[in-house]
Amino acid sequence: MIEIRGLHKSYGSLEVLKGVDVTLPKGKVLVIIGPSGSGKTTLLRCFNLLEVPDRGSIKLGDNSFEFHAGAKIPQKDILALRKSTGMVFQSFNLFPHMTAIENIMEAQVTVQKKNKGEARKRAEVLLEKVGLADKADSYPHKLSGGQQQRVAIARAMAIDPEVLLFDEPTSALDPELVGDVLKVMKQLAAEGMTMAIVTHEMKFAADVADHIILMDDGLIIEQGSPQEVLNNPKSSRAIQFLNHLNGKSEE
Repeated sequence: MIEIRGLHKSYGSLEVLKGVDVTLPKGKVLVIIGPSGSGKTTLLRCFNLLEVPDRGSIKLGDNSFEFHAGAKIPQKDILALRKSTGMVFQSFNLFPHMTAIENIMEAQVTVQKKNKGEARKRAEVLLEKVGLADKADSYPHKLSGGQQQRVAIARAMAIDPEVLLFDEPTSALDPELVGDVLKVMKQLAAEGMTMAIVTHEMKFAADVADHIILMDDGLIIEQGSPQEVLNNPKSSRAIQFLNHLNGKSEE
């Protein structure tokens, strides 16, 4: 389970998170939506301390952190948290000089200290899982964007994380490549993988989310089930945002 309480984050005078509370039970899928600049990606990056909050607390499994002015989080504690999370970025971030299978093996060997034979077997299983068993020895530049993103998902899964984090995983893809990536993510959700996903794919959000939070200006303005948030929003700002996404004119 992930528990976030009273999270604040600023960059200079710009306050990006203004006291956010989030609970993500084990085996559930949280989807974070909102307009550009609402703080959703910053929130996601706080989950594994790619961004360190200014105030508040985060608990993920056995790892607990309190943030306040002057607090210094030991690097070993940050690394322990990151070993519990797998991150999938919108820009893939594969190592260009490594093949698909080598990308998936890398963290297993360097972080988990597995031998290469064991790491390769795990990587082969994961490539099969994401539908790319025949691309094991391909370099990233030989793969489509959708294939690269599926390799990135396999790489994130390779360390057996407690939670997978996705930062708009389809936003850099051509439309015809989005479906294969979303199919893999839907499969993971069906298997009970704990996931937090920032996305603009509303149909996907409706299909996979157990809980949706809608952010605006550093705050959560709506949250609940997909039915509640997407079909019956309460605040005027949420209605405005969702109407814009759905191409509806304002009345």
